Amino acid sequence: MASKQADRPAKQHLCGHKTRDHGHRLYALVMTVAATMTGCASEATRHDAPSTQSATTVTDASSVWPGKDEVNALRAAPARWQALRSNCDRDLGYTPHPVSDFSPPQHYVDREGEQRIAKPFTDDGHVAYREAMCFAASGDRRYAMASERILDAWATGVQHIGQGQGVADFNFTFPLYALAASMVRTDAQWNDAAFRAFVRQRVLPVSTASRTNNFGNWGVLLEASSAAYLHDRSLMQRAAQRWRALMLSQVAPDGSLPAEICRSNTSNYCGGPDKGVNGLSYTHYLLLPTTLAAEIFHNDGINIYAGDAGHQLNLAYAQAAHWTLHPETFPYYASNGGHLNGVRNAAYFWILQQRIPNDDGRAVIEQGHLGMDGFEMELLYAHKG
Repeated sequence: MASKQADRPAKQHLCGHKTRDHGHRLYALVMTVAATMTGCASEATRHDAPSTQSATTVTDASSVWPGKDEVNALRAAPARWQALRSNCDRDLGYTPHPVSDFSPPQHYVDREGEQRIAKPFTDDGHVAYREAMCFAASGDRRYAMASERILDAWATGVQHIGQGQGVADFNFTFPLYALAASMVRTDAQWNDAAFRAFVRQRVLPVSTASRTNNFGNWGVLLEASSAAYLHDRSLMQRAAQRWRALMLSQVAPDGSLPAEICRSNTSNYCGGPDKGVNGLSYTHYLLLPTTLAAEIFHNDGINIYAGDAGHQLNLAYAQAAHWTLHPETFPYYASNGGHLNGVRNAAYFWILQQRIPNDDGRAVIEQGHLGMDGFEMELLYAHKG
C-alpha cells in the first residue's frame, strides 16, 4: 500500500502572510493558518520522464521569469523594491543549511519532525529567490553570488530525496530554486554544472506532474521552472501540454475544483465534521502553481491562456474570486459554522487579473491583504494597475 503524505497549502514559502511592508521577511508565517491547512496525497509518481539529454534553447529564456515588462518596471522604479533590496543586503552573507537525507516524516505522523527537515529548504529557497530577484532588478553581482551559494549548497548537499513527504516537499518548494537559477544564470562567473546536474538527475525524476490533484499542478510548475532555467524547450512544451490536460480534467463547468473544495482539516481528507473547511484554501493552492506555470509559458511564447484549457482557468479564477469576495457562498461555509481556512491566500490574483480579469478579482485585490505571496507577485505585477 502506498504511503500517505501531506499536500497541504500551508507551505512556508507560499503561505507566509506577507504584510504590505515588503521589509518584513518574505516567509514570515501565520502559524495558526499553517496548522490548519492540511491534506494528503498518495506517494508521488512520475509522468513522462523529463529528458536528461542536452536541451534545445528557449528563445531569450532569461526573461521567462520575471518577464521583460516586470523586470524593466523594477529597474525603472528602484523605490518600489527598496524594501526587498534591504532584505537582500541583509542576507548577502547568508549561510545555507542543506539537508543530506531529505526524508521528512509524514506530516500527519510527526509535523514538528517534518518541519525540522523541510523548513531549512524552504527558508533557504526564499533567500535564494529574493537575492536572484535583486540581481535581476539591479545587475549587482553580489546578489547573484549570494543566491548561487545557496543553490550550489543544496545541489551538492542533498544525497537523497525520500519518497512520500520528501518528494512532496521538493515539488512544493523547488520552483523557488529553479526560478532563482533562471534569474542568475546570466552571471557568466557562475559555474552551474553541479546545480544543472542536480536538477536533471535528482529533481526532475521526482516530479509529481502525473498526479491528478494539486500535486499535478505543482509538478507542472516544477518542470516549467526547471525548463526555464535549463533552456529545455521540449520539457517546456511537455509541461504546457500537461498543464492543459490538468485544466481540462480538474475544473468543473461551474469553475469549481471538485477534488479540492471538499478538503477537511484531518486525515479524513474529504469527510468528517469539518469537510470543506480547507476547500477554498486548496482551491487557491491548486491555482497558485497553475498561474505561475501559465505565466512562465506565456513569457516563453506559449499562448496558454487561449483555447479550451485557458477557458477552464478563466472559469476557475472567476469562481475562486467570487468565493474569496463572498466566502459565505462557498458550499461548505455554513456546515463549518461560518468559518473557512485560507480564504485570502490569493496573491496569484495579481497575475490573473492582468491576463483574464473579472470584477470580483479586482474587488478582492482592492481589499488588499492577500497571502501566499512567496514569489513576490504583488511587487512584480501591481505596477500594471
